[in-house]
Amino acid sequence: MNWNEHLDEYCERGSAAFWAEPVNAVTNLAFLVAALAIWRILRPCRSVPASIGLLAPLMALFGIGSFAFHTLATRWSQVLDVVPITLFVLFCLGCVLRWFYGLAWRRCVLGVAGFGAFTAVLGVPAGGLIPNRSGMYVPVLLLMTGLAVTLRGSADAGRAAHWRQFALAAVVFALALSARTVDQEICGAFPLGTHFLWHTLDGVLVFLVARALVHRWRQLADADRDPVAAPAP
Repeated sequence: MNWNEHLDEYCERGSAAFWAEPVNAVTNLAFLVAALAIWRILRPCRSVPASIGLLAPLMALFGIGSFAFHTLATRWSQVLDVVPITLFVLFCLGCVLRWFYGLAWRRCVLGVAGFGAFTAVLGVPAGGLIPNRSGMYVPVLLLMTGLAVTLRGSADAGRAAHWRQFALAAVVFALALSARTVDQEICGAFPLGTHFLWHTLDGVLVFLVARALVHRWRQLADADRDPVAAPAP
């Protein structure tokens, strides 16, 4: 495999130049803005656990990796794009299992591994069936939708209170995935493409998910200071 091979995968790119995808590259600022917003929410908090504190850096890494790919457009820079996305999804799932369902970290790891296996079974084959390999993200959409549904049906009021945040995140991700999917299909009519919407909406998505995790952690931390009001894990 030639790791320096040039990749031309999006409507906006018309050459191998560094700035051949200016809009796709610049819209990765959405991830940095989201990371900054989460950092500002956490800044006044004390004793922030590592799992919550790592959310903002991972979001920033998400944006940096995607920026690298949409400027350099090589096979090795594609790795910088894909790996942070994968890490963020798996990390957030582990955090959801920990902070929303009170699982021990070893069980969270098992849950994450199970989702990884599910993605390999469903997402990898589906990647070739849906345009622009968007099928590989279908398991993530199913995950977001499933979380919203299960939280909505939770008997614990503190946990159920967060279902709307995940429902909104699922809707945003469905729109983002649609934008990613049709990018190559509309090149003739709209040469800019729609991949920039994937970045912009995903910036909103990662903020919504990270904010939900921060709010849940703070909810539990406040309950620890007031044991009478403590919600079930």
